[in-house]
Amino acid sequence: MLWLPLWMSAGVVVAVLLSMLFVSWRNLHRLEPIEAHLDHIQHIEDVALSMEQTLLSDLRGQPIQPSQLLELRTEVATIARAEGALHPDTATRLAQIEAQLGTTAAHPEDVLFRTLAEMRQVLDGERERHNELLTRGQEDARTEITLTALLLLTVPLLLGASLLTVQRRARQPLRALEELLGRLGRKDYRPVPGTVIDEMDGLAQPAFHSYNALVSRLKELESEHRDREQTLEHEVRRATEALLAQSRELGRAERLAAVGAVSAGLAHELRNPLAGIQMACGKLHRALGHSEHAARIAAVIDELTRINHLLTSQVDAARHSPEPLEVVAVDRLVAELLTLLRYQVPDGVQIDARVPGELRCLLPVAGLRQTLLNLVLNAVQAMPATGRIEIAAERADTELSISVSDSGPGFPAELLRAGIRPFATGRQGGTGLGLAMVRRFVRDHDGDLQLANREPHGAVVTLRLPCASADASGALDHA
Repeated sequence: MLWLPLWMSAGVVVAVLLSMLFVSWRNLHRLEPIEAHLDHIQHIEDVALSMEQTLLSDLRGQPIQPSQLLELRTEVATIARAEGALHPDTATRLAQIEAQLGTTAAHPEDVLFRTLAEMRQVLDGERERHNELLTRGQEDARTEITLTALLLLTVPLLLGASLLTVQRRARQPLRALEELLGRLGRKDYRPVPGTVIDEMDGLAQPAFHSYNALVSRLKELESEHRDREQTLEHEVRRATEALLAQSRELGRAERLAAVGAVSAGLAHELRNPLAGIQMACGKLHRALGHSEHAARIAAVIDELTRINHLLTSQVDAARHSPEPLEVVAVDRLVAELLTLLRYQVPDGVQIDARVPGELRCLLPVAGLRQTLLNLVLNAVQAMPATGRIEIAAERADTELSISVSDSGPGFPAELLRAGIRPFATGRQGGTGLGLAMVRRFVRDHDGDLQLANREPHGAVVTLRLPCASADASGALDHA
């Protein structure tokens, strides 16, 4: 109910300000033509004074020169072209004066006497109009002052009357609101009956409707508060369980660190006999020539090379020495990987690759090959004797995206919810280290790993790695 006096006060203030603004604008609008007309009269007086001085010079014995008449004519023409004249005959008279000054006469003093008399008429006409303009300005100013005074006198009267009216109409609703606020302090959330609100003044009814909405909202907040307390208790229990699980994960990580040290030592010891086996296979491959058995021995040599790189990477991982980056042709790397997998994948499993031929990135070759191999072997082991695996790669700006999808049963719901954990596997006979090694490779190279299931069945693993180009130093391209 305070809006009425506020709006009335604001309206009165705005009306006063607009009135003052209008008065100021009118005064400025009146002063501009007065100032321009004063300048015009001044120019006319200056030309008339010049004519008088020229006549005085002639009377003193200095003959009037044609150049003096030409100069006076130029000044009269300038005044005639300028704006600011108020008398309707001024322009005609100035044109006549300009024409008289332009004629050649035997007695130029007579011309000056006639033009000076006409200039006096022009000046008298302009002064008469100037006085009329000043008179109208004075009358308008008196009228504006009278209106402003009346407005200033009526403003307090209107404001006082509005305040008295609001005070009378607001007293009863304010007392009712005081009682209702006391209820809120006692947590009494009963609404005001509609019949009571209808009996009140129309200006006060929105306040009581708002009060009813307030108490309704307070009831909802009380219920939400109780529910939130229960939710917080549940979240605290879940957080406690998560902390306990993290504690177990830390213990498992310590055990994995010890296992890593042992595996690094074992890998170091295995590389020596592996080198002998690889050398013997190389000699056997050269002895077989280009036969079918030679191709199989070549595949065995490639696998031995991969195992050697894997053992070397295990030792490097224990030493915390990262694998050097090379420019990798992703399509050729995937093609080599499919060649190696030809003798390890059942005949009923089909592997397809969808990789652009121009896709090249600066990446660790052995780590990327081992990561893809782990994903493909996991997919093969998860599927029955038949199925389909697809390797797809694409580049988006500076990011390489590689996905390995299969038509198997998909990931267990527990794995998707809890994430990848070492030694945690849903497959009979699995070690749970394949995806853990993939996640470690991706994290070591500032990438991202996503697991998801496909519809109606199947799983898809997506790797996102930074795809940087070769620098000016010239990294070697991996063939």
